[in-house]
Amino acid sequence: MIFLETNSLFVEAIIIYIIAGIISLVIKRQKVSNITANVLCILASCILFISALTHILIDKDKAFIELFKTSIPYMDINFTIDNLSAFFLMALSILVVSVSLYSIEYLSHYYNKRNLGLFNMLYSFFILSMIFVFTAGNGLFFLIAWELMSTLSYFLVVFEAETEENQKAGLLYIIMTHIGTAFIIAALMLMFTYTKSFNLIGTSNAIPINIKSIMFVFFLIGFGMKAGIVPLHIWLPYAHPAAPSNVSALMSGIMIKTAIYGILRFVFQYLGVEKTWWGVTILVIGIITTVIGVAYAFVENNIKRLLAYSSIENVGIIFIGLGLTFIGFSTKNMIVGSIALTGALFHSFNHTLFKGSLFLGAGSIHYSTGSKNMEELGGLIKKMPITAVFVLFGSLAISALIPFNGFIGEWFMYQGFFSNIALGQSLFNILSIIAVAALAIAGALAAGAFIKFFGICFLGIPRSEKASNAKEVPLLMSIGTGILASLCLFIGLFPMLLLKVIDKVTVSLNGQSLIGKFRGNLIIFYPIKVASSSIAPLTILISIILVISMCLIIIRIIGGRYIERKNGTWDCGFDALNSRMEYSAAGFSKPIKIVFKILFRPSRELKVEGDKYNPQSMEYEIKEEYIFEKYIYDPILRFVKTLSRKIKFSVQTGSIHLYLLYIFITVLILMLYNRLS
Repeated sequence: MIFLETNSLFVEAIIIYIIAGIISLVIKRQKVSNITANVLCILASCILFISALTHILIDKDKAFIELFKTSIPYMDINFTIDNLSAFFLMALSILVVSVSLYSIEYLSHYYNKRNLGLFNMLYSFFILSMIFVFTAGNGLFFLIAWELMSTLSYFLVVFEAETEENQKAGLLYIIMTHIGTAFIIAALMLMFTYTKSFNLIGTSNAIPINIKSIMFVFFLIGFGMKAGIVPLHIWLPYAHPAAPSNVSALMSGIMIKTAIYGILRFVFQYLGVEKTWWGVTILVIGIITTVIGVAYAFVENNIKRLLAYSSIENVGIIFIGLGLTFIGFSTKNMIVGSIALTGALFHSFNHTLFKGSLFLGAGSIHYSTGSKNMEELGGLIKKMPITAVFVLFGSLAISALIPFNGFIGEWFMYQGFFSNIALGQSLFNILSIIAVAALAIAGALAAGAFIKFFGICFLGIPRSEKASNAKEVPLLMSIGTGILASLCLFIGLFPMLLLKVIDKVTVSLNGQSLIGKFRGNLIIFYPIKVASSSIAPLTILISIILVISMCLIIIRIIGGRYIERKNGTWDCGFDALNSRMEYSAAGFSKPIKIVFKILFRPSRELKVEGDKYNPQSMEYEIKEEYIFEKYIYDPILRFVKTLSRKIKFSVQTGSIHLYLLYIFITVLILMLYNRLS
């Protein structure tokens, strides 16, 4: 009975999302339309969360919902909800609740300036398209949902289309995402060629192993393009900053996870783990993506571009976990594979929470100051104390610091690699050591990047009038950010609550449960034991608090009564300290630019006004090269343009006779192909 109710809840949520999209166009008053649409999205997301969580907890692995059949072959609109789908639906619904709360006030600055009815329609249907991607019951329906998601997100990216930067970001995004879609289509066509079906529940035994390897490569490129793996990532640092911040939170928090879902669904579950080199390939891509993503995040001064590059880094971390998962299962080491899969799923969920909160926090900064440039910010902790606390939570979580949730997923991956090293296989040992080093480097650089992000934006003296005039954002925006930030701390303290859910997902994927490997079940301490080590986040937090308290007590006893003293700061002869004397964002990241100069290729330029011995002003500027664009994509673009111009003059002659000849040759080729096949 409960099982049937969860299905009906899912359908009810779908209907409410559709109503939200339609009603936002029907209601003409923008404020009423905006509030109504977002409230309906919140309601639908709460229902969806209950449906997804209940589905996992009652151990019903699959639910099949058929909306309607069509006369088009293989094109029945049906949903298949299993534990994997339900897990990603949980992450989506939590994020949408927070983002929709945030959007009620955040979108108010668009009133009478933009068509918010259209925006909220796109927003509601964008959420709906991601739900379809996670629950599509066959490959063809998945492809339609995938294309719908890509198209709707494009229109949201270019919502402020009057700026050339946003137009470029949208164009780059739609081109890259359609290239990825082409590879997914090619893989699905190979699937149909050998199985005569797009059914994802069926078996892939009829597909030869060499064809499976080709499909793996196609799926990896297609889904990797959406995830933002290096070097297919170039759209992401443009699209996420261009979109409104509520859309950026959705795109980074959950849309790029559709690619993770796609790899698990089409490769891990459907094709099966056939070859060890599949896992090695994913692992190497993950290592490269992690290090390059966090390095570029560290040197970025635009807060939303920093977060976008950080998303690339975290996708790399998830790929590292998936790579070890594939290696573990291909070598029949089920424990290593299960630990790595648990870590990858845990980090996917955690990334939704802390990256969603950080993008909403960045949106609050932009909402209040009108700037995304760190060099124009500073001192915001006094102007926006609530936002500062939530951004700090998100920064600590993404830096993988205890007791926040970002540490848990990475800890599982470390345990998986240590267990893999213990097996004594030389090649995998080397890869494991490199992966552990990459995770360690990424952790250190991520901590540095978010010290820079928080310190430059919130601490010190305001660097501009925009920062001086900043005010705390409206209450609903703070609540939306706060829900996600608080969950980062809550899950970090009580990881077993999520871990028990994830374990049901991993059991449905590989039949291996790790719950027996976890030691303890008390809601207070939750010690978790994997391989040869254990962790109890809440115990560690309590220990830290006790140690700090004891130190303060000892200092108080030894030092006696504290007397506050106020004296003038030594200011090198200046009348008063000012913002020009502060550490800048560029100065903070300068050492990393030197260390990783092969990536950034920094150039320096000194501009002097007036006499060089007695200048009126001096401006020192450091510029970085984006090597992937300059040395990979720009040459490809020039080649395509040149080839297109040549083809244009040789093919588009204006002669109808020549065009008829082209058609005739094409028909002959198709007839020949049909006869041979």
